[in-house]
Amino acid sequence: MDDDDRVDSSDRLVPLTGAFNFRDLGGYPGGNGLVTKRGRLFRSDGLHRLTGPDMEVLRSIGLSTVIDLRTPGELEQTGRGLLEEEAIRFHHLAVVQRGGGEAVGAPAPAGDDLAERYLWYLETGRSALVEALRLVAQSSNLPLVFHCTAGKDRTGVLAALVLDILGVERDVIVADYLITADRLELIIGRFRSDPTYSARMAELPVSRLTVEATTMEGFLDGLHAGFGGARSWAIGAGVLPEDMDRMRADLLEPGGSVSD
Repeated sequence: MDDDDRVDSSDRLVPLTGAFNFRDLGGYPGGNGLVTKRGRLFRSDGLHRLTGPDMEVLRSIGLSTVIDLRTPGELEQTGRGLLEEEAIRFHHLAVVQRGGGEAVGAPAPAGDDLAERYLWYLETGRSALVEALRLVAQSSNLPLVFHCTAGKDRTGVLAALVLDILGVERDVIVADYLITADRLELIIGRFRSDPTYSARMAELPVSRLTVEATTMEGFLDGLHAGFGGARSWAIGAGVLPEDMDRMRADLLEPGGSVSD
């Protein structure tokens, strides 16, 4: 998986039957002796297959808000499952809007480079990512989970933006991204057995089914070289500086190591 001993997946994965990649973004060093708070912000794969016992787990953590980054078509095909019956705020913020072509908006990058695709999300999914950051910055929305389908690409980009704004080191952001590698076989196995996704699986480029450090490294390189980092990108895209200051106040606390 990763070689950063500050990132331990064993105590941040939330054990659920209907989702394989639901995990806590707390416990990461944010610089100046601060760490990200546990139990406040989560990332996940699709949530439409959660079971009754899974819902009990989410109630126990006090989940308040769900941000769904999937396309309108994905949401229409699968629905929201048991989450629809819960008094949990739901925001559908599609990073990619399926339309007549690959997407409505800027054309997708040519070739099969995932890092370039992640940078493309910053353009084609700008409004969705900006609104997601605003929601994360509102304490009344916490605890909050954001997710896409596998919890890898669109979710990985939003997680990287949030962690970078919080001052989490590059190597830790990459290591958090790599946790999905250990979950991917389970996620892909479920896709292949699900009629909603099975036909499309054969059409996906090979890179979409991998989790490589170089992908997130390439995205972070482009984010910092092209925009000066997540905070600068967000301000340029329309997020208020005070929103990000509030995000830091709500999601960081004094602490020691990741394992504390």
